[in-house]
Amino acid sequence: MSFEELELLQAGMGRQTVSLPDDSDHAEVLAETFPKMEDLYGGWLLHKATGGSGRRKLTVIPPEAEGYSVKTLRAQSGGGKATFYIVPLQEILDTSPLPPDSQHFSKMPKKTCYQCNEVMPLQMLAIHIKTCRGKSLSDETDEEVRENSFCFIMMEMTKHTMICPICNKDFPQQEIAVHASVCGESMEDVLRFLEQQVDTTTEFKLCVDREDLPDRGILQWQRKKTASPISALKVVYIGEAGVDTGALKKEFLTDMISGIENRFFEGPGSQGKNPKYSLTDLDNENFRTVGEIIAVSLAQGGPAPAFFKEWCYRFLCTGEVDFNVADAQSLMLLADEVINCGYTSQIKLDNKENIIRAIVLHSTTRLIPMLQQVRKGMELYGLVNQMAIIKVNNHAVLDCPHFSEKGTSRERTERKIINFMQDFCQELEISVEESHSLGVQHVLQWLTGQSHIPILPDEKRHFKITCMFDHDCRERLGDHSICYPVVSSCTRTVTFPVQHLNTYTEFRRIMSEAVRYGGGFHRV
Repeated sequence: MSFEELELLQAGMGRQTVSLPDDSDHAEVLAETFPKMEDLYGGWLLHKATGGSGRRKLTVIPPEAEGYSVKTLRAQSGGGKATFYIVPLQEILDTSPLPPDSQHFSKMPKKTCYQCNEVMPLQMLAIHIKTCRGKSLSDETDEEVRENSFCFIMMEMTKHTMICPICNKDFPQQEIAVHASVCGESMEDVLRFLEQQVDTTTEFKLCVDREDLPDRGILQWQRKKTASPISALKVVYIGEAGVDTGALKKEFLTDMISGIENRFFEGPGSQGKNPKYSLTDLDNENFRTVGEIIAVSLAQGGPAPAFFKEWCYRFLCTGEVDFNVADAQSLMLLADEVINCGYTSQIKLDNKENIIRAIVLHSTTRLIPMLQQVRKGMELYGLVNQMAIIKVNNHAVLDCPHFSEKGTSRERTERKIINFMQDFCQELEISVEESHSLGVQHVLQWLTGQSHIPILPDEKRHFKITCMFDHDCRERLGDHSICYPVVSSCTRTVTFPVQHLNTYTEFRRIMSEAVRYGGGFHRV
């Protein structure tokens, strides 16, 4: 509400809804509604605004020979939907406020001024508090002074609040430091903070070929000059009909994080990996793009990068190298190799710590520029400031089967297939060490578009895979020898062709082929 509108409202001339019966005298009704109209002797006319919004030109509503009639006003107002303005012809409106106890304010909500304890309508209070200086000391008792002072102090304390940047809640200024020391210690707090930094009003759209990731994905990412990766990511796969409602984005991020691990990092997976030393990738700022993709993956539902060596992770958190995290047993090399690392003192057991430091310094210093570039990319969404809190969690498969009526033969068959699915996943977990074998993560990516359970709190809470069953494929498609399960990654639903899954051997063969060769989005 503008100051002008507030001033008119306090003077008893603000916006009002008036009901005019057909047999009423509109002048009398308006005078009762607006008391100061009784003093307008020089005449007035009704106006209405032209179309549009904001400040608009007013046009006169011409009266009839006998003045305004209810029929005319109803027609001019479009059935009571328009706003009319009363404009005096010869006089200036008296805009002095009515007294707070005026009958005109009887139906308005009222509150007490904390300074002078006077009860008045909210509309008048809004201006009154700007000039009120409270009661004079002679009008107040000592008890009233103490009470009002306490009230004022409490008001001042509540005014000075700050918003926590992680949980977005208000806290008194004197408590924010204590709260900040414990807020964000859980992974959910950090991920929720990152998710809130995504600009969902704009899109960062990529069109990529799934057969050439991650290199093609990184190239298209860098070429996107007209948009920022802080926006919501949208992905289109070349030659596929899928529309990205979330699943394509998550599959793209899953493939990119996996490809980044293999393309830009090296080392045994069980002990973590270091970035590869590549001046070409450094000059092309590929490592910075890697950092941006990692940040987007964490903020928009992709997998976490669970492959850094501990010293790399600490460097990304702090920007400094911590030599105390080295594994001494893995760094004890032959004497010639120790010398090549720049260690010139005597090689003996007593100097083990200095030898280890020389080896670590030699092996890590040349990798720092790569990590600095990754860290620069991970500043997206403020991720670097939150890095020390993030912990990685991985996988499980959840089933929510929709069974037929209990006790029927169809229900028994469907339960058998669910048992097949459970056996299949357990078998994959056991054989995960075999080369070229499928893993549970491949099944999960085939089902949902991502090889991990969601890490964003809201997505994780509602995550489930729905199992449906098709009993009528032969009746619908005629005689045929094989059908594969149909997956909807966006809704996380899989439909099993019951008539082709009579034995576990058939189930395993069909599922293995489907997971290996059925990764595209070819249905809409």
